[in-house]
Amino acid sequence: MQIKYFFDFLSPYSYLSWEHLKAEGAFAEYNFSLHPVTLATIIHHYACKGPAEIPPKRKYLFKDCLRFARLNSIKFRPPKELPFNSLYALRLALLEVAGTEHNQWNIIDRIFRAGWQQGLHIGEEEVLLELLKELGLPGQQMLDQVCAKSTRQALKENNSLALEKEVFGLPAFLVDDELFWGNDSIPYLKMYLQNIDPMDRQEFDAFSENYFLGE
Repeated sequence: MQIKYFFDFLSPYSYLSWEHLKAEGAFAEYNFSLHPVTLATIIHHYACKGPAEIPPKRKYLFKDCLRFARLNSIKFRPPKELPFNSLYALRLALLEVAGTEHNQWNIIDRIFRAGWQQGLHIGEEEVLLELLKELGLPGQQMLDQVCAKSTRQALKENNSLALEKEVFGLPAFLVDDELFWGNDSIPYLKMYLQNIDPMDRQEFDAFSENYFLGE
Protein backbone atom coordinates (compact mmCIF):
# COMPACT_ATOMS: atom_id res chain seq x y z
CA MET A 1 0.00 0.00 0.00
CA GLN A 2 1.20 3.48 -0.82
CA ILE A 3 1.31 6.10 1.91
CA LYS A 4 0.92 9.70 0.77
CA TYR A 5 2.91 11.87 3.19
CA PHE A 6 1.98 15.57 3.27
CA PHE A 7 4.34 17.99 5.03
CA ASP A 8 5.69 21.52 5.21
CA PHE A 9 9.20 22.44 6.40
CA LEU A 10 7.54 25.17 8.46
CA SER A 11 5.79 22.58 10.62
CA PRO A 12 7.81 21.30 13.63
CA TYR A 13 5.59 18.23 13.82
CA SER A 14 6.39 17.47 10.18
CA TYR A 15 10.07 17.47 11.14
CA LEU A 16 9.48 15.28 14.20
CA SER A 17 7.40 12.82 12.19
CA TRP A 18 10.14 12.65 9.53
CA GLU A 19 12.85 11.87 12.09
CA HIS A 20 10.61 9.41 13.95
CA LEU A 21 9.81 7.51 10.76
CA LYS A 22 13.50 7.47 9.80
CA ALA A 23 14.49 6.02 13.17
CA GLU A 24 11.90 3.27 12.82
CA GLY A 25 13.00 2.42 9.28
CA ALA A 26 9.49 3.10 8.00
CA PHE A 27 10.69 4.68 4.76
CA ALA A 28 12.41 1.42 3.84
CA GLU A 29 9.56 -0.79 5.06
CA TYR A 30 6.64 1.01 3.43
CA ASN A 31 5.98 2.69 0.10
CA PHE A 32 5.84 6.43 0.74
CA SER A 33 5.12 9.15 -1.82
CA LEU A 34 6.31 12.52 -0.57
CA HIS A 35 4.06 15.55 -1.05
CA PRO A 36 5.31 18.99 0.04
CA VAL A 37 2.39 21.37 0.62
CA THR A 38 1.95 24.85 2.09
CA LEU A 39 0.62 24.74 5.62
CA ALA A 40 -0.97 28.19 5.31
CA THR A 41 -3.02 27.08 2.30
CA ILE A 42 -4.32 24.04 4.20
CA ILE A 43 -5.18 25.93 7.38
CA HIS A 44 -6.71 29.00 5.74
CA HIS A 45 -8.87 26.85 3.48
CA TYR A 46 -10.79 25.92 6.63
CA ALA A 47 -10.77 29.52 7.92
CA CYS A 48 -8.61 28.49 10.87
CA LYS A 49 -5.64 30.07 12.59
CA GLY A 50 -2.38 28.17 12.63
CA PRO A 51 -1.11 26.92 16.00
CA ALA A 52 1.68 29.51 16.01
CA GLU A 53 -0.90 32.31 15.60
CA ILE A 54 -2.47 31.48 18.98
CA PRO A 55 0.03 32.42 21.75
CA PRO A 56 -1.02 29.81 24.38
CA LYS A 57 -1.13 27.09 21.72
CA ARG A 58 2.25 28.17 20.35
CA LYS A 59 3.75 27.94 23.84
CA TYR A 60 2.26 24.49 24.38
CA LEU A 61 3.30 23.29 20.94
CA PHE A 62 7.00 23.91 21.53
CA LYS A 63 6.89 22.34 25.00
CA ASP A 64 5.26 19.30 23.42
CA CYS A 65 7.90 19.20 20.67
CA LEU A 66 10.73 19.38 23.20
CA ARG A 67 9.22 16.57 25.24
CA PHE A 68 8.72 14.33 22.20
CA ALA A 69 12.20 15.09 20.86
CA ARG A 70 13.86 14.29 24.19
CA LEU A 71 11.92 11.05 24.71
CA ASN A 72 12.72 9.87 21.17
CA SER A 73 16.35 11.05 21.04
CA ILE A 74 15.63 13.52 18.23
CA LYS A 75 17.70 16.69 17.92
CA PHE A 76 15.45 19.74 18.08
CA ARG A 77 16.77 23.23 17.43
CA PRO A 78 14.26 25.46 15.60
CA PRO A 79 15.26 27.49 12.53
CA LYS A 80 16.91 30.86 12.99
CA GLU A 81 13.79 32.65 11.73
CA LEU A 82 10.25 31.60 12.67
CA PRO A 83 7.99 31.81 10.82
CA PHE A 84 9.83 31.78 7.51
CA ASN A 85 8.83 31.54 3.87
CA SER A 86 9.11 27.84 3.04
CA LEU A 87 8.04 28.13 -0.62
CA TYR A 88 11.48 27.72 -2.20
CA ALA A 89 12.31 24.77 0.05
CA LEU A 90 8.97 23.13 -0.73
CA ARG A 91 9.43 23.57 -4.47
CA LEU A 92 12.93 22.10 -4.28
CA ALA A 93 11.38 19.10 -2.52
CA LEU A 94 9.04 18.36 -5.41
CA LEU A 95 9.80 15.22 -7.38
CA GLU A 96 9.50 17.34 -10.54
CA VAL A 97 12.51 19.41 -9.39
CA ALA A 98 14.48 16.71 -7.58
CA GLY A 99 14.33 14.47 -10.64
CA THR A 100 14.47 11.12 -8.82
CA GLU A 101 12.88 9.70 -5.69
CA HIS A 102 16.37 9.22 -4.23
CA ASN A 103 17.24 12.88 -4.74
CA GLN A 104 13.85 13.95 -3.42
CA TRP A 105 14.31 11.99 -0.20
CA ASN A 106 17.83 13.36 0.30
CA ILE A 107 16.75 16.96 -0.34
CA ILE A 108 13.85 16.73 2.09
CA ASP A 109 16.00 15.09 4.74
CA ARG A 110 18.80 17.65 4.42
CA ILE A 111 16.47 20.65 4.53
CA PHE A 112 14.65 19.29 7.59
CA ARG A 113 17.93 18.67 9.41
CA ALA A 114 19.36 22.04 8.44
CA GLY A 115 16.31 23.85 9.75
CA TRP A 116 15.31 21.86 12.83
CA GLN A 117 18.65 20.44 13.99
CA GLN A 118 21.14 23.11 12.98
CA GLY A 119 18.83 26.09 13.37
CA LEU A 120 19.63 27.46 9.89
CA HIS A 121 17.37 29.89 8.04
CA ILE A 122 16.01 27.46 5.45
CA GLY A 123 13.88 30.19 3.91
CA GLU A 124 17.01 31.81 2.42
CA GLU A 125 18.18 30.97 -1.09
CA GLU A 126 21.84 31.07 -0.06
CA VAL A 127 21.31 28.43 2.61
CA LEU A 128 19.35 26.17 0.27
CA LEU A 129 22.02 26.55 -2.41
CA GLU A 130 24.73 25.37 -0.01
CA LEU A 131 22.63 22.38 1.05
CA LEU A 132 22.12 21.31 -2.56
CA LYS A 133 25.82 21.65 -3.31
CA GLU A 134 26.57 19.59 -0.22
CA LEU A 135 24.39 16.82 -1.69
CA GLY A 136 26.33 16.98 -4.97
CA LEU A 137 23.34 18.40 -6.85
CA PRO A 138 23.27 21.26 -9.39
CA GLY A 139 22.13 23.81 -6.84
CA GLN A 140 21.84 26.94 -8.96
CA GLN A 141 20.10 25.09 -11.76
CA MET A 142 17.57 23.66 -9.31
CA LEU A 143 17.01 27.03 -7.64
CA ASP A 144 16.37 28.53 -11.05
CA GLN A 145 13.59 25.97 -11.47
CA VAL A 146 11.67 26.98 -8.35
CA CYS A 147 10.18 30.05 -10.02
CA ALA A 148 9.17 28.26 -13.20
CA LYS A 149 5.46 28.17 -13.92
CA SER A 150 5.45 24.36 -14.05
CA THR A 151 7.07 24.15 -10.60
CA ARG A 152 4.62 26.58 -9.05
CA GLN A 153 1.81 24.58 -10.62
CA ALA A 154 3.16 21.30 -9.25
CA LEU A 155 3.07 22.66 -5.70
CA LYS A 156 -0.45 23.99 -6.24
CA GLU A 157 -1.50 20.55 -7.44
CA ASN A 158 -0.11 19.02 -4.24
CA ASN A 159 -2.14 21.54 -2.24
CA SER A 160 -5.24 20.70 -4.26
CA LEU A 161 -4.71 16.98 -3.72
CA ALA A 162 -4.34 17.50 0.02
CA LEU A 163 -7.57 19.51 0.22
CA GLU A 164 -9.38 17.04 -2.03
CA LYS A 165 -8.40 14.29 0.42
CA GLU A 166 -9.61 16.45 3.36
CA VAL A 167 -6.18 17.10 4.83
CA PHE A 168 -6.65 19.84 7.44
CA GLY A 169 -3.29 19.89 9.22
CA LEU A 170 0.30 18.67 8.91
CA PRO A 171 1.89 16.23 8.85
CA ALA A 172 -0.77 14.02 7.30
CA PHE A 173 -0.65 10.46 6.04
CA LEU A 174 -3.11 9.00 3.57
CA VAL A 175 -3.61 5.29 2.90
CA ASP A 176 -6.58 4.02 0.86
CA ASP A 177 -8.25 7.43 1.48
CA GLU A 178 -7.91 6.82 5.25
CA LEU A 179 -6.39 9.95 6.80
CA PHE A 180 -4.00 10.02 9.74
CA TRP A 181 -3.16 13.48 11.04
CA GLY A 182 -0.26 14.54 13.20
CA ASN A 183 2.91 13.12 14.58
CA ASP A 184 0.97 11.28 17.29
CA SER A 185 -1.12 9.39 14.72
CA ILE A 186 1.84 7.30 13.53
CA PRO A 187 1.03 4.36 15.88
CA TYR A 188 -2.52 4.26 14.43
CA LEU A 189 -1.12 4.44 10.91
CA LYS A 190 1.11 1.44 11.61
CA MET A 191 -1.80 -0.55 13.05
CA TYR A 192 -3.90 0.26 9.99
CA LEU A 193 -1.09 -0.95 7.72
CA GLN A 194 -0.91 -4.18 9.73
CA ASN A 195 -4.69 -4.70 9.45
CA ILE A 196 -5.20 -4.31 13.21
CA ASP A 197 -6.93 -0.92 13.19
CA PRO A 198 -8.64 -0.59 16.62
CA MET A 199 -11.37 1.62 15.18
CA ASP A 200 -14.70 -0.13 14.62
CA ARG A 201 -15.93 0.99 11.20
CA GLN A 202 -19.58 0.24 12.00
CA GLU A 203 -19.38 2.35 15.15
CA PHE A 204 -17.90 5.20 13.16
CA ASP A 205 -20.61 4.92 10.51
CA ALA A 206 -23.24 5.10 13.26
CA PHE A 207 -21.59 8.20 14.74
CA SER A 208 -21.33 9.73 11.30
CA GLU A 209 -25.04 9.22 10.67
CA ASN A 210 -26.15 10.49 14.09
CA TYR A 211 -23.78 13.44 14.42
CA PHE A 212 -23.39 14.52 10.79
CA LEU A 213 -19.66 13.75 10.83
CA GLY A 214 -19.66 13.52 7.07
CA GLU A 215 -20.78 17.14 6.62
